[in-house]
Amino acid sequence: MASHQALSNWYTQLGQHLEAGVLLSAALRLSVGPPQTERFAMADRLEQGKPFYAVMATAPQWLPRADRQFLLAGMQTGNLPRTLEHLSARHASIGATQRKLLLGAIYPLLVLHITALLLPVARMIDYETGFNWSLPRYLIESTSCILPIWLLIGALIYLARNNSPWMPRILRLLPIFRHYSHMQAMGNLAYALGTFIAAGVPVPSAWRLSVKLVNDPRYTQAVAQLEPIFAAERDPSTELKQFKCFPADFTAFYQTGAQSGKLDTCLLTAGRQFQERANRALTQASIAYPSGAMAAVACIVIYIVFNVFRGYLQIFDSF
Repeated sequence: MASHQALSNWYTQLGQHLEAGVLLSAALRLSVGPPQTERFAMADRLEQGKPFYAVMATAPQWLPRADRQFLLAGMQTGNLPRTLEHLSARHASIGATQRKLLLGAIYPLLVLHITALLLPVARMIDYETGFNWSLPRYLIESTSCILPIWLLIGALIYLARNNSPWMPRILRLLPIFRHYSHMQAMGNLAYALGTFIAAGVPVPSAWRLSVKLVNDPRYTQAVAQLEPIFAAERDPSTELKQFKCFPADFTAFYQTGAQSGKLDTCLLTAGRQFQERANRALTQASIAYPSGAMAAVACIVIYIVFNVFRGYLQIFDSF
């Protein structure tokens, strides 16, 4: 997938070209950022008369699957420029948070790697025989410290990129990340609902599409219980409070939007607020967990150094 900042810039360009009256195929060629060959390939298919849903179905991997649904809804209802505007703002916000998280994680990871490279050397110091260097032992011990870190990082990246339902389950088991997971899911749900409704998608269909994108069983079950409300063509706002997965402020936003006729605007506002809360929780986690890891490393280093000096002191005491 392309970076959030690259997608944000690309969506902004696309929206501006479309607002100026440029055809979508031409806008795809003019808007720089993603790989040119793949942009031109999508433009060629449109010019050949392929329907937009077929182009989205075969879109390149750098275009997120969720975004394809938003773009398809915007195209079908004639609100593609507005949809692109919402997508651009969304990716810009998420990208900024990810950059902060990455910068905050670089130093703790560097300390962990340096410690993993130095600790095996310290363990080779024996107070009776001195320094006993062993390359195989060094490689085994240093690798056993570094490899689990990268395996964990790789597994989390894989689960996140593939939108695995295991990701929110894992996050809900961890302090701080539990709050982040809930706020991020609510931000995604509110944003998806607001974007689909703003694009002209009927409310029941917007709910069904949104819970598929969020991929959380709590919201899927909630929408399944709302199906009789949708079938009766009733407003679901009065029923949301019975579901624990929906916070009170989300229900309030939804009710206000439904009563005022500005449901899409209220939901998009709610989505931004939940995203900000998720960002704050992620920032807290990026400070707390690396700090805890560094404290653990410091304790290990102190223990090893203490053992080395204790051995030497025992030798001096024996004379």
